[in-house]
Amino acid sequence: MSMNTLTDFLEQAQCQFHVYDLGRIVQKIDNSEFQAVANNQQAYPYPIQQHAFIALTFWQVAAQKEHFVWFLKMPLDEQGLMKITAQTSFIRMVVEAMGENLTADVSDKTQERLASNPFVFKPSAEKLAIFNANMNSVFVRPASSFYPAVQGYLSGSLDSDDWQTLGFQGFADVAARLDHGDNQKKIIAALPVLPEQPLQTLCLCLENQSNINHELATKIIEQAHQRLQLGQTTTAILLLRAIASANDQDLTKQLLNEQFSTALLHEADWYITIAGRCWIQLQDETLLNRYFEALATHQQALFPQLFADLVAIPSLREKVLKQLRLTARSPALSQAIGLLFSGLKQTT
Repeated sequence: MSMNTLTDFLEQAQCQFHVYDLGRIVQKIDNSEFQAVANNQQAYPYPIQQHAFIALTFWQVAAQKEHFVWFLKMPLDEQGLMKITAQTSFIRMVVEAMGENLTADVSDKTQERLASNPFVFKPSAEKLAIFNANMNSVFVRPASSFYPAVQGYLSGSLDSDDWQTLGFQGFADVAARLDHGDNQKKIIAALPVLPEQPLQTLCLCLENQSNINHELATKIIEQAHQRLQLGQTTTAILLLRAIASANDQDLTKQLLNEQFSTALLHEADWYITIAGRCWIQLQDETLLNRYFEALATHQQALFPQLFADLVAIPSLREKVLKQLRLTARSPALSQAIGLLFSGLKQTT
């Protein structure tokens, strides 16, 4: 049997698997969707710089062994398709290192060979903590030893300034278990008194979760307003990120729309955050146009980079390209688009 794709390889090894995107946020990709991606039947949904950053966890039910994880950085072609040649090369390297039994015990030397594979990447400590928290929750495994301390901190059992001993992993565990132990209520009660650092850590963990309830999302929006009034722009941006994946997209869009009338218009990080975390909201074409208009007016130097990032996302591509054809646009946006085209001509 030929093994040209990752899913071919896993199927032949009789492994079950889950796939998570680790590029923008930590989010699960359905197995059927990933199979279509691996077979070049559809583009990779969340590209970054023409690559797919994925965590592929797999296991053999019959062998009752632990789960294994590959962190892969797979190149995409100009259409956003995962390159078959890269998948085949990766498979060949794995087979050369450890044979076709993917769940066999491996020596330190074999581990080193696998780690030096050019398609393997090392996630940031934060992404790794969030991924581990999600995995433990999905497979009904215990949370880390940091979880109780963060739960206690959010419940008010520690002074709000006693956060230095808390681990990032504990915040990730709380975010991955929003529907357990009244965690959403604990966060709602703690939000108004959290110091800057633990609040920012909590936001980075929440941005990966869709099951944020309406009450928590509303409280996050209130905090975003207050932090902005205090001139805390970095935290205001992170609070937007915190509800980027929430199921109640109307609330996220509400906050995003309101921020267009604030000092955040002058913050480069705000535009980068919207492209990197709030691309789902930009499927609203009115909001997308408002974003490009503001970007062209206040951060024109970022326009080519963020345009290229957004146009590569399959769900946004046609809507982003449509913005180029709009006749009703500001002189600033017309100039930014002109510079975009002149830059393309220089690179061809």
